[in-house]
Amino acid sequence: MGRKRTKLDLTADERIQLDHLLKTTRDLRQRERLAFAVKAAVGAHTLDDLARFTGRSRSTLQNWIAKFQRGGIGGLLVRDTPPGKQSALLKPEIQTELRQGLKSGELKTAQQVADWLRQRHKLTLARKSVYYWFGKIRSKSDSLGD
Repeated sequence: MGRKRTKLDLTADERIQLDHLLKTTRDLRQRERLAFAVKAAVGAHTLDDLARFTGRSRSTLQNWIAKFQRGGIGGLLVRDTPPGKQSALLKPEIQTELRQGLKSGELKTAQQVADWLRQRHKLTLARKSVYYWFGKIRSKSDSLGD
């Protein structure tokens, strides 16, 4: 006896909606989930087969199936949390102070920015993050003519 086939039970309306969304959506993450739903709706594949088709783990697909069962196509497309953690440097007051420091010439290097963040705001960032923000804010200031 082979492995159990995985099947998403779609209503006729859900099938129409799924086909429409698959043709019209540009979001790659949503397209991936929609394509999975199309394959899973056929009911001819095991979870292992679907994992190979999608390049995702079985546990990820099991999560997608549970989301579909709880909330239909809309539930399948909802992401639980946005990727990554919000940087403390997104705070407007820190952005403003950093721009002012760069504009005045007080902060000229990424190391100076890192030291300033640690002393003034008690923030210790990875070197890569400091360079990212240093470059981002410098280029934004340059493009705004500051």
